[in-house]
Amino acid sequence: MIDATMTPPPTGLPHFSAQPDAGPKRSAVLAASVVGVLLCIAIASVAPAKHVLLFLTGTALGGVLYQSVFGFTSAFRVLLADRRSAGFRAQMVMLGAACLLLFPPLAGGTLWGQPLTGFVSPVGVSVMVGAFLFGIGMQLGGGCASGTLYALGGGSTRMLVTLLFFIVGSVVGVTHLAWWEQLPSIGPVSLIAGLGWPWALGLNLAVFAAAYAFVSRLERARHGGVVPISAWPAWSFRTRSEAAKLV
Repeated sequence: MIDATMTPPPTGLPHFSAQPDAGPKRSAVLAASVVGVLLCIAIASVAPAKHVLLFLTGTALGGVLYQSVFGFTSAFRVLLADRRSAGFRAQMVMLGAACLLLFPPLAGGTLWGQPLTGFVSPVGVSVMVGAFLFGIGMQLGGGCASGTLYALGGGSTRMLVTLLFFIVGSVVGVTHLAWWEQLPSIGPVSLIAGLGWPWALGLNLAVFAAAYAFVSRLERARHGGVVPISAWPAWSFRTRSEAAKLV
């Protein structure tokens, strides 16, 4: 995980910068581009065009994650240790946007003519234990799944260790997955199936908005202001403050 940097904005409040500390070297970008083109050609020569599009999509997602320094590890660490909530609030915005885009097609079962289904798993002891262990591992390893991959792709060789044991842990977990699945649970829970997608969407957005407002209040109480999650004028401190009042 690559931690975000803090730079003072004109308002006097710290600003959440989504840029890495130093830009990539031109030679590294050129080398990566050449390798990417060669891989794309190789994939096209042995696989359908769909796989080329998937490769390009994955490459674009990796670039976006790296340039935005978006991830879960540092956001939770900074929130718990220093009450800085910009990263956590960015996650709430991301989750809300994902729900807005995906809930209607998930309810319909199709997207652009292709079948679309949600992955709904039982909620129980295995989830609680797994979430606890993952949280510890995420902090010790310095990255979540996506954070580990894009940090490694960005040149952080120390993340090789995290990736190695991420794979080892996954393989070990598969060997006794059946035992975990037999632990007590309340069964799969789908809000879309149970409430209908409009109500499920409204409930999720309300939870995200409440979490956004809560951590904003924590940060304001500790630091006297809230760090913007974007440099866009439309997402200024004043705009978000008014939105928080409405919430």
